[in-house]
Amino acid sequence: MSGTESTGAKRVWDSMNTAVEASQAIVGPGWLASDTAARACGADGVQWVINRFGPGTQPDDRVAKLEELERRWDAKGWKPVRSDFGGDAPGVMLRYPAASSLDDGFFIEFSTTRHGSTLQLQTPCTQGVVDDLNREKYGERHTNTPPDIPGAASPSASAEPTEGATP
Repeated sequence: MSGTESTGAKRVWDSMNTAVEASQAIVGPGWLASDTAARACGADGVQWVINRFGPGTQPDDRVAKLEELERRWDAKGWKPVRSDFGGDAPGVMLRYPAASSLDDGFFIEFSTTRHGSTLQLQTPCTQGVVDDLNREKYGERHTNTPPDIPGAASPSASAEPTEGATP
């Protein structure tokens, strides 16, 4: 099978990863990736879940960061819904769509407390060859957020790693 069968999936990964890394930058440095490998969806599609774990936010700065994320996501056509949650570590969540995922599988969710933040995005299901993408380690080689796979690409992506992150 040729690599061109996964060209669209690679473009989707690149675009979604860029959006996640830009969202991380609003919150601050120190993010770690725990992204999935490509996985099958639909008849001949692939998708990834981009999982990031990062710094907490203090209630005093949280509102400004959430508003900036909402503006950034809104500009992409993602209309996030903000909700507060309680418990031992109260915080706030932004999510688009508000529940579940779009028909193509896409969703994005950011949750933050004073202890830590999580950012998760499921890419839309896009035509591609799962085995080829995983053999190539496409997602792992094309992110700036550690842990990256050392030696898999040089450089792994075009920008510097997220400042303050440690593998």
